[in-house]
Amino acid sequence: MKSTKTIIDSTSELIPIQLFQGHSGPIYDIDFDEEYVYSASADRFVTRWDKATGKQDSFAIRCEAVPFTIQLFSSGKMLAIGLASGQVHIVDVEQKREIHHFTQHQAGIFAIYETLDKRFLCIGDADGFLSIWETSTMKLLIILPLSCGKIRSIRQLNPTSILIAGGTGEVLILETEFFNELNRFYAHEAGTSVLCLDENRKELITGGKDGYLRWWDSETFALKKALPAHKGTIYGLEFIDESHFVSVSRDKSVKIWRAEGRSVMQKLMDKSSGHRRSINALCSNKNGQFAYAGDDKLIHLFHFGKQD
Repeated sequence: MKSTKTIIDSTSELIPIQLFQGHSGPIYDIDFDEEYVYSASADRFVTRWDKATGKQDSFAIRCEAVPFTIQLFSSGKMLAIGLASGQVHIVDVEQKREIHHFTQHQAGIFAIYETLDKRFLCIGDADGFLSIWETSTMKLLIILPLSCGKIRSIRQLNPTSILIAGGTGEVLILETEFFNELNRFYAHEAGTSVLCLDENRKELITGGKDGYLRWWDSETFALKKALPAHKGTIYGLEFIDESHFVSVSRDKSVKIWRAEGRSVMQKLMDKSSGHRRSINALCSNKNGQFAYAGDDKLIHLFHFGKQD
């Protein structure tokens, strides 16, 4: 089995910005904007942290069930919170108040995604149901049984279609006019967990419970490359700039990849990353800043960039 090689790029620098700590349970998801990091934890709190000071601010939501996933949307003005019970809360982050509470899903929410045109909010649950909401009115447009197992990731493929990662190991492609299924293909044994688009190289990158990363042609979905990237489920996969992406895993490690050549250029693990248990969440602004969090209740915020 071919393994990845770690190549340190001396022209790049990984700079720690903040370490946030205060949750009393594992952290399952994070998201951020220019000022704040939002986190969802097994302690049933969704909490907000000030990037500049590293401190928790007055925004904190006590949920009736464990929040599995969160997503900022509508240009960062709204926060969607998906719970283990299947309930979804929509919070106005400026007014700090709930404006919608949805109960259409009957199983835990593991994926929330706003389409790039900001028209739709897509929500996926553990039973393979996908709901589509109009963001301007938060009206339910459709709910679909996709028969793909637990929905772990939703991403945009192109302006007219989205991708769904399923617990069956399949990746589904749906068009965004009527949300009909266009195609599906098998990607990972035991389940596909993350999706990421490399637009410059016209590739779809997928990660799964098998610990593999696989690269697919984003038009034909022909397999181009497969690598054993981690020793456990890959829970996060995000580009941090045009040339580099990050993967995080249940195996406690964080890897920074060079997109051209598909090689690992830096690996953070244990004491170097502060994480000694599963890393469950990753987010990025695509301009070098990224954060990750996990079972040890810590959130790390970094900046990655070229040295002057």
